[in-house]
Amino acid sequence: MGNLIKMCFFVFCSLNSFGQIKFFNIYTNNGSDQGQGVVQLEDSSYVITGASSSFSGSSQAFLMHVDSLGNYLWSNSYGGPENESGRRVLYKKNFGFFICGFTNSFGNGGFDNYLAKVDELGNLEWEKAYGGEGWERVHDAALTKDTGVIMVGETSSNFSDNQDIYIVRTDILGDTLWTKTIGGAGDDFATSINSFTDSTFVITGQIYVEDSALVKVYVTYIKDDGTVIWSDIIGNDGNYWSNDFTFNGNQIFGVGGCNDVITDEPDMVAYIYDIAGFSWGESKVVAAGKQEFKNIVNFGPTDAYYITNSTEDDFSNVNGPDVNVMKYVPTFSFESSMNIGFPNPDVSGEIIRTNDGGAIVVGYSTGYISGGNEVFLVKIGPNDDYPSSNSNIVIDNIVSIKEPTETGTFKIYPNPVDKLLTIQTDDARYNSIRIMSSIGKEIVVSDFQKTSQVDVSNFESGLYFMEISGVGVSTITNQIIVK
Repeated sequence: MGNLIKMCFFVFCSLNSFGQIKFFNIYTNNGSDQGQGVVQLEDSSYVITGASSSFSGSSQAFLMHVDSLGNYLWSNSYGGPENESGRRVLYKKNFGFFICGFTNSFGNGGFDNYLAKVDELGNLEWEKAYGGEGWERVHDAALTKDTGVIMVGETSSNFSDNQDIYIVRTDILGDTLWTKTIGGAGDDFATSINSFTDSTFVITGQIYVEDSALVKVYVTYIKDDGTVIWSDIIGNDGNYWSNDFTFNGNQIFGVGGCNDVITDEPDMVAYIYDIAGFSWGESKVVAAGKQEFKNIVNFGPTDAYYITNSTEDDFSNVNGPDVNVMKYVPTFSFESSMNIGFPNPDVSGEIIRTNDGGAIVVGYSTGYISGGNEVFLVKIGPNDDYPSSNSNIVIDNIVSIKEPTETGTFKIYPNPVDKLLTIQTDDARYNSIRIMSSIGKEIVVSDFQKTSQVDVSNFESGLYFMEISGVGVSTITNQIIVK
């Protein structure tokens, strides 16, 4: 274990010396585990949300905290006796997290919007549902300047039972300030929202146009009080839809898909608006098979973008689409890419830029380990330093370690721990305890006599390694999570 820690510490230092951190991690407990949203914290660690049946058997919303290298720190699930899904996680320092998703454990209809407030250690403070007698689902969400939330998605709580765009604005306590429904005869969805200023937001998605009986990209610019500044539709012949967008100065750069009236196989679409509502047009990227852009994030000073796409063609794995992460540079020229492709469907949930100049993608694969879905987290280093999707994949659990932890003749509890860690054994030959941080820094060296306690109240939250050694016995190693 000591050599392993030293090796990890050397690798960590080597990575940081060049400013490059990259990894490809998979998290599951053999349930159906889906990654949908991710946020980076000030210490460069990440918190992920999604849906998982590994906690209780039914699908629940969850948060999982991993460090800057993707090492598991803690996780917790949220919801009721039925099914929940976390779609986005929103974070504010010294406040905690909002989980935005949908539920059929609470509320009025089959599914309703779901908002849960969670503190910085993962403890649930409250949860609420929003919606009518039909189905509501959240696809994206954003924080407001007063630490409220705007959730965007869809609702079928109308006279037609078609899907309409559904927007819910709450205050800091989750109380509804206003709602807005947009749509008509066909199916309409809002898929993404970003703040342009601290009181204005752009929302994109799709809307059914009755005159043409086709779906088009829908873009609207609104104030945080619900006032619509402008709205517009875009799309040439065929159906067009938007999946995500980002800002480049005053420009709105959106991505999605389209298909014409002849074929159902989608192609990739990118479009540009300016914040005044003027359309600069769209670009259709025709490729073999089924292709559409899913997520986008801009980074760096050179108008570069990482875009994920869903691709199902002769080169993708069997039984479902792959995810490609592609870099585009000014004039929308392709520059580099990596593939996330396993047998059965692979789906990207969100991509965000990271504070080291790279990016991170969260999503899920299907059947890579066994059973249902597995969460993947892919960290791209600066300068397009992609991790390998064929080797060096780290597999970890998504469910918290249970307490007490028993290792051989040892009991180690509670774990996770926030104050006193207790270590017990009947074997008197063990006489030394050593605790190291996740990067190999020695934190505690202490004598040990059958039962010992270690005060971790001054430790920083995170993952630690513990070695218990003695004369004529094998060294015991264990992971400790400090809350």
